[in-house]
Amino acid sequence: ALLAPALPAPLPYAPPALLESASAAPTAIAVAQAPLWGLGRTIAHEHPRLQCTLVDLSPTEVSQEEIAALAEALQGKDQENQLVLRGKTRYVARLERYVPQILPGEVQRRIPAGDQPFRLEIDTPGILDHLMLRATTRREPGPGEVEIAVVAASLNFLDVLKALGIFPGQGLDAPILGGECAGRVTALGTNVVELAVGDEVVALAGGCIGTHVTTSAHCVVAKPTHLSFEQAAAIPVVFLTAYYALHSLARITKGERILIHSAAGGTGLAAVQLAQFLGAEIFATAGSTEKREYLRSLGIQHVMDSRSLTFAEEVLAATQDRGVDVVLNSLTGAAMAKSLSVLAPYGRFIELGKKDIYQNSLLELAPFRKNLSYFALDLAGMVRERPMMVSSLLEEVMQLFKAGLLKPPPTRVFPIPRFVEAFHTMAQAKHIGKLVISLQNRTEALITPTSPAIGPIRTDSTYLITGGLGAIGLKVAQWLVEQGAKHLVLLNRSGASAIEEEHLTPLARDGAYVRVAQVDVRQTEQVASLLAEVARSMPPLRGIFHAAGVLDDGLMLNLDEERFQKVLEPKMLGAWNLHALTQTTPLDFFVLFSSAASLLGSPGQSNYAAANAFLDALAHHRQALNLPALSINWGPWAMVGLAATQANRGDRLAMLGIESLSPAQGIEALGSLLQQQAAQVGVIPLNLRQWRQSYPQAAQAPFLAHLVEEQATIHRARHAHASPVRAALLAADVDKRRALLEGHLREQIARVLRMHPSRIDEHTALNALGFDSLMALELRNRLEDNLEVTLPATVAWSYPTIAALAGHVAEKLGIALASSKSRAENTDDIQFSPAEEADIVKVLGAFQQLSSDESG
Repeated sequence: ALLAPALPAPLPYAPPALLESASAAPTAIAVAQAPLWGLGRTIAHEHPRLQCTLVDLSPTEVSQEEIAALAEALQGKDQENQLVLRGKTRYVARLERYVPQILPGEVQRRIPAGDQPFRLEIDTPGILDHLMLRATTRREPGPGEVEIAVVAASLNFLDVLKALGIFPGQGLDAPILGGECAGRVTALGTNVVELAVGDEVVALAGGCIGTHVTTSAHCVVAKPTHLSFEQAAAIPVVFLTAYYALHSLARITKGERILIHSAAGGTGLAAVQLAQFLGAEIFATAGSTEKREYLRSLGIQHVMDSRSLTFAEEVLAATQDRGVDVVLNSLTGAAMAKSLSVLAPYGRFIELGKKDIYQNSLLELAPFRKNLSYFALDLAGMVRERPMMVSSLLEEVMQLFKAGLLKPPPTRVFPIPRFVEAFHTMAQAKHIGKLVISLQNRTEALITPTSPAIGPIRTDSTYLITGGLGAIGLKVAQWLVEQGAKHLVLLNRSGASAIEEEHLTPLARDGAYVRVAQVDVRQTEQVASLLAEVARSMPPLRGIFHAAGVLDDGLMLNLDEERFQKVLEPKMLGAWNLHALTQTTPLDFFVLFSSAASLLGSPGQSNYAAANAFLDALAHHRQALNLPALSINWGPWAMVGLAATQANRGDRLAMLGIESLSPAQGIEALGSLLQQQAAQVGVIPLNLRQWRQSYPQAAQAPFLAHLVEEQATIHRARHAHASPVRAALLAADVDKRRALLEGHLREQIARVLRMHPSRIDEHTALNALGFDSLMALELRNRLEDNLEVTLPATVAWSYPTIAALAGHVAEKLGIALASSKSRAENTDDIQFSPAEEADIVKVLGAFQQLSSDESG
């Protein structure tokens, strides 16, 4: 192992380690030596006792001055640990903040919408108040597609989970809000004959909370003329789900008994109507007295509490122990097992929830001795995989409405300017039926203008992406097509799988020709052959994005040559082959996807840091040759990328001070940087204070001195221009601080609960006020935002009253509070381990809500 000779365990100290290169620094001529710098920055983390110093010498003749300076470095006399020596001149390394002309995520002014198309988007996941209407462009429908001018869009609970950043099934794509709407057809793609421009329609369509949406014609049907747009928008998801469950799966018949859980929600009420229409005897549950009374008003005799397991005993008592023939389930854990236990012989159990499925929960098979059937229903999956079947079901449902046999669920309508209020109402889960956002008066909405167009992405050019079928490569491909690219070449060592092919379909639908090439970028001959073929058969190559890479993490002492080569070769050989074979090609872009690991070092990733340091040096080398080049030292990407493939890696990095970029943030940063002239830029959501605490030895390096100084300046400025509450808290006398802080907490809690602050007592437990896990997350996000403190996601449970929470927040702010006047409750701190906290946030929060349709 590389460091073994330098680490004799018995010594009370370790001799300094020095890694020497010749012109591997940004003036790079000997690019191949650059990996030493990435390696050395990781040594500083894994073996700080070595006090590793990086020195770059002249590439030809080393001067006497350089030798003297090198000797000082060897003796540990030089405080700098990253040096470039050129004769008598000594250069030191400093990391500087880079400010491009267009800032990704820059807050922009809002303007009246007028006739500008827009769509609802997530600006800051975790805070519902930060949702925004963003100006967008309309997409021309492709073959078999329809464009709709949206008049009303229905809200579902999954939209709230996405807005809060805790929906677990987002996969490759950034969260898209809205899934069902009603409106008028404005454009048709080829092969669409059942519809005409001007038709009033109902549709299933992702991203439909906006002025226009383009979707498959299979998901669009004529709107019943007697229904308003708002009523019609509330129908597709809930009635399709209920109809498929009861009619197609359960095949329920007159006289059979059905247990409908969460029956006051959208799907529950749809199921109630269908069960009544089919002549079934209904047993229903709901989570509040108000909702149970509403169900009784519909003529349902057997109504029970969904938040108690006693419903099973009540069902068996009412049926003389026979049970029910069908269970429409959205409950989890023990409640699901209880529901299974009340099925009669030949009963059908239909699972609508997601928690137990996502958690791969165990299901006891003993009840199935009664010839039971189990169905799991995922409407979103059906839309993707069985569009023709969904089309037929949607048509059948609408025919029932046209005949007057079904009626829309109760709806509460919010005009588009009040979209935030609609999301808060949905999050509280206290409504009955459906929530609908109306765009009838869309010109009154305030929207955020789009960033200036990114260019030049040419329609008559070809763009090549290595690692093109990886998650980040596909995001880049999608972005290029959105910017107007029509010709893409995606390189991948193994070709495209069926799942990857699915992601390519929308690109083709948008008019792009996408060629997937099975090429090993390490092999010069294969790359040369591909480039020659592209030159013969496609428009000129104008852009290269090198996003290929693999991970093989391990401490440096445990890495051998094979594990180094596995990581180095795709990055280094791939980049060099592309560089060498395109030097005479007039490229607009040559973008290298590097990593924060090569800039900051990364424990357990010395091979990866070394590989990416090569990319950084190559970018400088190409610019020195007057060739286009940009190396981006990416921080981890959320949901996609190499870091996302390793369980909990993003969470671990966040604890160390390196947050994750959302795909949208990464792509926006990429577009911004392509308009700049820099050779190397890091895009890293770095909490410098937290990172320095995690790596105290590495943090002392002068390399970060300018950022540390800048942070101190910003800190002073923030104190000088802090938020009114924070400034007041810092300036207030101790005896006045508690009232001030508790007043602020009361106001924030009231905003989350949408109630008047006067109704909230400082000693009342938050859960007694109706707080759930989603509200707790939003409160945490609000307090972090307006008090500039870092709080755990479980803070509302660990400190469950205003009085207790005030004490914890004050501690985080570093201020003292006077004692509380009363301690009516036990406010002993409830401490959670990181694993327990993650479980509370991701399981009790997202999955608990995913399992319940009561709010949908």
